[in-house]
Amino acid sequence: MTASPSLTNVSNTRTRRVRKPLSCTPCRDSKLRCDRQQPCSRCKRRKLVDSCMYSDTFSSTASASTRTVNVPAETHQATPIEPASNYLSPQGEAESITRAATESHVRWDAVFERPINPLSQSDQTEAEPTWGDINYNFPFPCGPQLSKSDVLATLPPKECCDYLISQYFLRLSPLFHVLHGPTFQRQYNNFLGQPLTADLSWLALLFTILSTILNTMEDDDPILTQIWSHELRFQSLSTVAAQFRKSAMICLSQDQFLIRHNLNTLETLLILIYGISHSNGVEQTWVLLGMALNIGIALRCNIRAKPSSMGWIEFERRRRCWAGILLLHTYQAILFRDVDVSSLLEAEGMMPADVNDSDIQDNMIRQPSSQPTQMSVIMFKLRLFKLSSRICHRLSSDTKFDELVLVSFDTEIAQEQAKWDSKFLIDGKPSVLDTSSYAHWCILQQYAHQLYLLIHRPFCRGDSSRPESQMKCITSGAALLEIHRQFFETPRLRQYHWYVYGMTSFCALHGAVALASCLLMQPATFDSDAYRSAFDAAVLRVENLRARSPICVKAYPILQHLQIMLSPEKFQWSNASGAQTSNVFDEWIDTVPWLSGNILDWVNRFS
Repeated sequence: MTASPSLTNVSNTRTRRVRKPLSCTPCRDSKLRCDRQQPCSRCKRRKLVDSCMYSDTFSSTASASTRTVNVPAETHQATPIEPASNYLSPQGEAESITRAATESHVRWDAVFERPINPLSQSDQTEAEPTWGDINYNFPFPCGPQLSKSDVLATLPPKECCDYLISQYFLRLSPLFHVLHGPTFQRQYNNFLGQPLTADLSWLALLFTILSTILNTMEDDDPILTQIWSHELRFQSLSTVAAQFRKSAMICLSQDQFLIRHNLNTLETLLILIYGISHSNGVEQTWVLLGMALNIGIALRCNIRAKPSSMGWIEFERRRRCWAGILLLHTYQAILFRDVDVSSLLEAEGMMPADVNDSDIQDNMIRQPSSQPTQMSVIMFKLRLFKLSSRICHRLSSDTKFDELVLVSFDTEIAQEQAKWDSKFLIDGKPSVLDTSSYAHWCILQQYAHQLYLLIHRPFCRGDSSRPESQMKCITSGAALLEIHRQFFETPRLRQYHWYVYGMTSFCALHGAVALASCLLMQPATFDSDAYRSAFDAAVLRVENLRARSPICVKAYPILQHLQIMLSPEKFQWSNASGAQTSNVFDEWIDTVPWLSGNILDWVNRFS
């Protein structure tokens, strides 16, 4: 029965029914999500097993004071409390610093864990892709089918398409070379001759390439603004890129890609996942990656021997797609230590040839070159995939991760770094003739330092504390911030500036958490000025990147908090909401999903 209007106001002032607590005492006090086990996973990770208890009921007095709605403000008077730091003795201050260091390490543990709760628990949902008045729900189309001519009408002019495609193969394809360039060129030429005969799967690939490359370009790109000035006069490149991505999804949906797929379908998904990883966050690609993996198996991309009826070009395209699938899984394994994808190492599949596109003919593949090729970066990343999979499998298993295992993995990572030096550097220095080789070297180094943080983290505190591991985490954390700086401001890497919008900022945040955590544990005699200066510079860069990087928008308040912990005498909150940041930081670092702001009101919390 519906309540009458006269009873509504009365019911709003009543005290809500007291509920039995569903969280343990430590989680409830820290306002963290509890999995309700005995003991819960959070208490085990935070070393609070003895305190993990569930009380029977709330205090009726406390419940009445905290759960009553519309109580006048005058009834909640409290005596102002001075900041605790004003009353700390030298001994108390030392205890406070030690406690802050311990809490920082607990948060660091949480940073490297993949969130397990679904996004559907959030009240905020992303808007569904729209096309005019037609509503689409990817991957299932809802509504009337669009004609191919309507889809083609959303493409930019031919001159603009030519320029964007050339930029894709110049700037982005060398880092994720899953397409065979000559094959795409033939497909593009056929499309220009007869646009209406193009397959929807290939149109999806074209729109995905346009969308992905637009997300890496600046709004004031001189050539783009010259040849496409009319369309860009009223909207930004990121808006156009989002429209192109929706067009690609519409093409896939109308092509019924879940039951009807080919190599173009798989190539589209791989480039789409790669773009989302770098612009929105790796954690948002897990479901799409599962689709790509199963489509790759269905298309027999993981077979070892070439069928006699298949040419070398088509076989190599399949092997490159399989390599792309493994490479995208590498991101998941390296960025989240509790993700074990080692089962993919047992799957059949031959690695692609380390050759250039021009070396692949339909009847043969030329011998690999001793010089870097278009596939060199992927080949090195695949070696890292195997290494990172073994590391994460060992970290997530019950087998003891002792110092002997640590030294073994540390040596393997260093050996991989030596191979990169010999391949991409000249006498240990960056080449002035080939700027892309130095970008490839920096990207690989980023993954190496991420692995160093993973294997040395367990030896940075407690009974297993190892000074060498603490120093390694400091240097690797600083190295990740330095790589972030180079992609942000070094002229030779200007065309790779877009890399800081996503993955590099993601890794830089990991490095910052590790660096801050270890610096807080160092004695007062430790010379940390250079590391603190690098940290402060990284905070400024992330602040400047918020206009283009969703990751930086969410990471900036966290870096500010760490900055205050490192240098409380230099920095302080500029507004009243800063006092709430400690609780928000705990909530942010332990809730779902990590680096996804959908579950927190970031604007109101930090404005």
